[in-house]
Amino acid sequence: MTPLLTYLAKVVIVSGILYGYYYLALRNNRFHQWNRYYLLFCAILSLIVPLLRIPLQFAPEETSNSYTGQVLLLREQVFTPAAAAEAGRTDWAFVLYSLVALLCVARVAWGYWKILRLIRHSRLEFIRPYWLVLSDKIGAPFSFFRYIFWNSDSRFETPEYRKIFRHEMVHVQERHSNDKLFMEAVTALCWVNPFFHLMKAELALIHEFIADKKAVAGGDVAEYAQSILQMALQSRHDFQLTNNFSHHPIKRRILMLTASRRLRFSYLRRLLILPLAAIIFCSLAFVVQEQQVETRAAQTAPADTIKPPPPPAPPRPNAKPAKPVFDSGGNEVFTFVEIPPSFPGGEAELAKYLSTNIRYPKEAVDKNLSGTVFVSFIVSAKGKIDSVRTVGTKKGGGLEEEAIRVVKEMPDWRPGKQNGRQVAVMFNLPIRFTLAKPEKKGPDGVYTRPEKMPSYTGGEGELHQHLRSNIRYPKEALDKRVNGTVLVSFVVMPDGSLKDVKPAGDKVLGSGLEEEAVRIVNIMPAWEPGREKGEAIATRMVLPIRFSFQ
Repeated sequence: MTPLLTYLAKVVIVSGILYGYYYLALRNNRFHQWNRYYLLFCAILSLIVPLLRIPLQFAPEETSNSYTGQVLLLREQVFTPAAAAEAGRTDWAFVLYSLVALLCVARVAWGYWKILRLIRHSRLEFIRPYWLVLSDKIGAPFSFFRYIFWNSDSRFETPEYRKIFRHEMVHVQERHSNDKLFMEAVTALCWVNPFFHLMKAELALIHEFIADKKAVAGGDVAEYAQSILQMALQSRHDFQLTNNFSHHPIKRRILMLTASRRLRFSYLRRLLILPLAAIIFCSLAFVVQEQQVETRAAQTAPADTIKPPPPPAPPRPNAKPAKPVFDSGGNEVFTFVEIPPSFPGGEAELAKYLSTNIRYPKEAVDKNLSGTVFVSFIVSAKGKIDSVRTVGTKKGGGLEEEAIRVVKEMPDWRPGKQNGRQVAVMFNLPIRFTLAKPEKKGPDGVYTRPEKMPSYTGGEGELHQHLRSNIRYPKEALDKRVNGTVLVSFVVMPDGSLKDVKPAGDKVLGSGLEEEAVRIVNIMPAWEPGREKGEAIATRMVLPIRFSFQ
């Protein structure tokens, strides 16, 4: 489902619930002003709440990382020339929806122009602070903003027409035209939502209830009701944007005039909307903020934190200490933080952004070039993308340039936090360009991209705890100041056990780092296996573990 359809579906659900409450508890009651503002509130809330994303974050436990670090490795995004072409296709559903919305807006604009044309071709009289528009082309009286439209042959002296004039004055004083124009715009842009059309019709009728009530105050209700009937039979309504005295349905207007003033549970009916609105708001606006990216296959696993051996070996006299990294603003860049930065909307939205914006370079297609491009970048303390570059072996063919371009154009991220303050954090994003459609499993029958990936029993927090508690920084690596990332490949079997544990990748760091990484994976407990069509299957995973001095 596209983002537009998802948003529209949520709008329909929210507006349907709110209108349903109005229909059952508030409709045909005499608190007209309350109902007026309630319907306007329903329309605004229905449009805004589905757009909100308020993260709920939970700070992880503090850990000691004196000699360790972490470069967050995001999920690899796979792109083929076919996928790039598909991402560039025209969204005909969006085009059709926009075309209908444009026609609805044009209809509103046409109605507005007709009113202006009538004003220009009529006689105007200024009755402070309103304008009286007189013309023999006007049937039943109506109002629009500060203009009251009146048939030039009608007489003001009769009691009947004086009440009608007071009725239209109420519309102008209450600024009902603002409500009508707002609802016309909402129904034009969200024409597919039937509840907005029902709200618009109800709001127009409530305007008449308010005007009728004030116009007949202290007068003869029966005589006023007769005037409504006569005017409805003698005229027709040509302007959608105006407040017409002969607005239908006439029966409900007369019932409101003659209804009893005693209301049962009046305040309770109005106050019950508060918990309902709170439930809707909390259900759609709040989202759980993921602490870390889920551990996935080779292209999806995040780096983890390594606990050094206690006590650390003293550095060699001629060894140079690791230099801290700074961003372009001179702020220190962290490689491990309590709350990592996140793309607006989460990793799913990041994947959508990349699939929409990235293009497979033509030069790479012509030269049959493919491979994974690692893009390193810094998310600043303000969420800005900084210091974008590629790392690793150059693939050529414009792959690196395209990967850098799309990362630089990203919107601002939610910044990471360390000790309660926002800090700059370094990220790595693997983007795999492939000329063939990625397969779900390899020639050995082991899956690499199943429907549901394996996960460490207990989640990321437990995996982090296992590594902290059991891994030891090799003494030889400490003495030689060797650091870097070790990729450990292993297969999660259908029963959750780990097999075929070995280092992955071409680069060998040495000094015991690969052996220690393999050892710690070998002693892991059973995982939750991956699944394809609901069946547990063998899945190959790669866990990047970064050893560094910090």
